Amino acid sequence: MERSAFVNSLVATVGITQLSHIGAALAVDEAELGREYFGQLRESGDLLFDSSFYEHLNEVGSVIAGTVRSRYEYPIRFYIVRGESANAFSVPGGNIYVNEPLLRLAKNRDELAGVLAHECGHMVLHHVAKHIAAANKMNTVATVGSILAQIFGGPLGGMAADYGMQNAGERVDANLQRHIEAQADEEGARIMAATNTYNPYGMIWFFQTMTATYGAGQAAWTRSHPLDQQRIDDLRTEMAADPTVFGKFKDTQQREVAYW
Repeated sequence: MERSAFVNSLVATVGITQLSHIGAALAVDEAELGREYFGQLRESGDLLFDSSFYEHLNEVGSVIAGTVRSRYEYPIRFYIVRGESANAFSVPGGNIYVNEPLLRLAKNRDELAGVLAHECGHMVLHHVAKHIAAANKMNTVATVGSILAQIFGGPLGGMAADYGMQNAGERVDANLQRHIEAQADEEGARIMAATNTYNPYGMIWFFQTMTATYGAGQAAWTRSHPLDQQRIDDLRTEMAADPTVFGKFKDTQQREVAYW
């Protein structure tokens, strides 16, 4: 999905904004960013409103959204978009976008819940606004554009952003981007546990499915997201370290149960 034009428009809008405080009332207008992006997707024809996968997406998504409702000021909604390889991403203002290849790849509710919980983790932690604020401290509009491109690309890649914009800030930004993805994984696992419905191990199962489907990926220093195996190891460490939250969940064979 081509998103360069929208990323450029956001740079023009927020790239020169001076953000000095990040809190409940964010300097970045998350709702406006979300509306702008939704409009771009609708205009481009990338939004799919009649996909048969909505039944499953909304079933799982409603549980995840309900779990974080008190922690995020905007309603969380789920949309299906076009795409050739599995991808999901969240945009400030409450919209989470998933494409059909990912919905085909997720074999059960726990795996899909893991993806959606990760994206809700980005929402409740306000990663986009905080990341923009960090970039503005460097006074680099190009870096802001790179940040927006990477975050809107979601945890599974697939961004088609302008390379000239990305290259300006990618070396500075890559470690920070990997850090916030790891944060969203950790938060996502806790969101899943809080549902009392979905097994947080579903996040691990989906990363295993991704690796089996697409391979282990490039060297970590060339990527804006941690490698799948690193994310799996970190999640296992998190779950083992907090048995109060995760002790009741098991790495069961449920991952083999398909439900599409």
